[in-house]
Amino acid sequence: MNSRACYQTDGETIERFVALRDAAIAHATAASVSAWPELFARRGPRAREACAEDIAFHLDFLRPTLETGDLSAFTAYLGWLAQVLSARGIPDASLTRSLDDLALFFSGQLGSAAAPMVAALVAGRTALAAGLAAPAYDRPCPDPWEEAALFADAMLAGRRREASALFNQALDREGSLPGAEIHVIQPALYEVGRRWQQNNVSVAQEHLATAIAQTMMAQGFGRVEPAPDNGRKALFACPAGNHHCVGLRMVADAFEVSGWTVHYLGANTPLPALTDQIRQLQPDLVGLSASLPQQLRALREAVGVLRASFVDDCPRIVVGGLVFNQFPLLARNIGADLLGADALSASAAAGSLPAG
Repeated sequence: MNSRACYQTDGETIERFVALRDAAIAHATAASVSAWPELFARRGPRAREACAEDIAFHLDFLRPTLETGDLSAFTAYLGWLAQVLSARGIPDASLTRSLDDLALFFSGQLGSAAAPMVAALVAGRTALAAGLAAPAYDRPCPDPWEEAALFADAMLAGRRREASALFNQALDREGSLPGAEIHVIQPALYEVGRRWQQNNVSVAQEHLATAIAQTMMAQGFGRVEPAPDNGRKALFACPAGNHHCVGLRMVADAFEVSGWTVHYLGANTPLPALTDQIRQLQPDLVGLSASLPQQLRALREAVGVLRASFVDDCPRIVVGGLVFNQFPLLARNIGADLLGADALSASAAAGSLPAG
């Protein structure tokens, strides 16, 4: 059960797994409603929808395990979800029960071909029962500067002027926009996420904090003097399916202040639009980001399409994002020229790359 081969399966079986996704969600959701009717009645009509969303995430995190044989992202996700559900008064048994229901469903639908799925689901259940996954899914966090904690409080309270004063204080003291973004905004947003996980802040507060953080980044960019134009162009995008773009914006800022001409496409960029922009703009470098394990497949596909489309004229490709820092084994074989751990290291490493 410890072998990666227990969890990895072939492409045809993964296609069948994907085709059964909606039916699996419906089956496991109905089983949960049947097992805890009072809980669903007490939590109202939204409860069934929330349950289905959670089970959909089970499958989204299970798929990379089936593709790579690496169980770490799946068990880490389960540990994170266990904390979220516990903070909201959801019985611990509901999570393990949903894993059992999925294992039964896929066994019934796929027979012996379901063995890797069942093995992964059982391993996840075992990890939860042993408490091994409980503290997981912590984000690798940069060292926070002294303003970070107060900045998080100000964002959550909607005190934009206070947040601005704190951010500007850090920026004035250190003289580095990427540094202030990495060591003030990034730890503050991670703290916001931790409090949401513990049910201490609402989704609305989380959105408010993100919006304020993005405003601070834009204001901060207006206060710095970029390095002289180095004659190079970079294009940054989150491939389709990735809506988390704050980190990518930090990377784009780091490149721009170091002298690059930057074209920032932002979140959820369709692959045809990405290739079209590369054709028109002819950048020296393309930066792509993935936040979750299930986004790596789209990222790998994008890199492959760029290589095939532009051949010898393909720009240098740098990849990064939270998933690369959390689960490095899942990020193998992406096909990029460079992996950037954070905005500053990515821009520094890209500056040393030879022309494309």
